[in-house]
Amino acid sequence: MDIKNITWKLLEKWKNIKQWFDNITNYMLIFDYIKNAKNISIIGHDKIDGDSLGSVLAVSKWLKNKFPDKKITSYTNKKPSSVFDFLNPEIQFGENLTLSEDTDLLIILDSANLERLWDLYINNKELIEKTNIINIDHHISNTNFWKVNIVEWNSPATTQIIYKILTTLEWNINNLINQTKNWFDKDIATYLLMWILTDTNNFTIPLANEITLEIASDLIKKWANKQLIIDKIFQSKSVEQLKLQGLVLNRIKKIEKNNITTYFSYYTEDDLINLWLDPKDSWIWRALVSIINQIDWADFVSLWKIKKNDNSISFRSKEFDVNALANKLGWWWHKNAAWASIKEPFKPEEIEEKIISLLE
Repeated sequence: MDIKNITWKLLEKWKNIKQWFDNITNYMLIFDYIKNAKNISIIGHDKIDGDSLGSVLAVSKWLKNKFPDKKITSYTNKKPSSVFDFLNPEIQFGENLTLSEDTDLLIILDSANLERLWDLYINNKELIEKTNIINIDHHISNTNFWKVNIVEWNSPATTQIIYKILTTLEWNINNLINQTKNWFDKDIATYLLMWILTDTNNFTIPLANEITLEIASDLIKKWANKQLIIDKIFQSKSVEQLKLQGLVLNRIKKIEKNNITTYFSYYTEDDLINLWLDPKDSWIWRALVSIINQIDWADFVSLWKIKKNDNSISFRSKEFDVNALANKLGWWWHKNAAWASIKEPFKPEEIEEKIISLLE
């Protein structure tokens, strides 16, 4: 009998049981805060992406279904990408937004810290810092900044955590009050499935595991519109977007340093303007960097957006820890997907030197 192996398995089972109990406790605590609140603000991070927007829309819709008498408002700092327009997302945006003074609960989703809200935090700092906050996120750099913190950095998307919370609350509520009404509708299922697909890049990232696939399957059973997601997100590009893709592919360069092989490319704000593309649309780089990440034998890849004093870098990898590279530039994200920024004048011809310095 392998005592060590049996002991290890028992410990793993105990950890799983404890995690399940802790989750249930936290989920019910969330529900208590929601029940006692009258005006709830749901906030996604700046330059909102699919995971953050999907989480916001799903939570907002569920709360409106369950609590029609409460005031539920969703916010983000800047307009979501036009790729999501087909959803008609009910979310307020703008750099000078102010939250209602009577807001008594904040639910902040997919944000590692309050500063990630940018102007929305700066303009409402006093109100935010005195209001109860529920913080739900999957970034390893999350600072666990308020009352209730549900941070699962091993989850591929915040929407995966939202799914667990909503389905758990749905089960408990229906059993506790002996109802059969289901507040988890097909719109919520579509929001969650879309953002799981986008944040896992169609299940290609290492964190997308059997649990992710099981959740996706259940969301389809709940009538998530899978074909709509595929048509609008993954199979709809303008001629101008394809031309930009051609520019980026033609500019790919290879660097080898300290037994690390990397590829990079870039585009400029002028490239976007010349192609009549919106320089503020944050979705453009997400699609492009995923294409570059298909290069075989690359430890990691990076896509650089050159924009005067606000230059963005997106890192992707299959195994390499790109979070460590972003950390050197003062940013923290995920092991296989990270983002950083250089807030100073920067030219395309300086990219290679900067990458080499990150590898030293």
